Amino acid sequence: TGLDTWFEASQVLAGWAEKIGRLQFETIKSVLRDGAQRGRSLAELRDFTELPAQAGTQAAATGEKVLGYTRSLYDTAHEAGVQLFALSEQKSAELRAGWFAALNELSDASPGGKTGGTKAALDSTRATVETVMQGFTRTAKQSFAMTDAVVKTASDTAAQTIKSIGVRG
Repeated sequence: TGLDTWFEASQVLAGWAEKIGRLQFETIKSVLRDGAQRGRSLAELRDFTELPAQAGTQAAATGEKVLGYTRSLYDTAHEAGVQLFALSEQKSAELRAGWFAALNELSDASPGGKTGGTKAALDSTRATVETVMQGFTRTAKQSFAMTDAVVKTASDTAAQTIKSIGVRG
């Protein structure tokens, strides 16, 4: 189980690294294209009075690209985090089930284990552990959702601010 889990987690991380690498490559290409375009735009200026408006427009466009880049980074990292969390949740449940199955076998083999206080204590322990794990899982999922909502709200606000700067030029 441990080796399989490690392999699955490494696949998630390798996929994340591949996506980040592609994002980085596309960003570098975009920066180079934009730099060349800005150079051409400056060369085509007829009058220096056009410079402030052009600078404002270019600053807004750059801000939008930076925001898009950070959104892509966040989305990719968030996706990998969700996948790793789901994997850990699944493997944790499998490990708990195996552990409790072994304890059941042990208590069944002990004198009075099937009907005595050992079985009741084991059942109580299992219920407590499952309740605690469900609480941790629910809290972690709520934290993921809340963080995602905060990041997306901040991102949307930043996008609107950048657009308003571009309009003012």
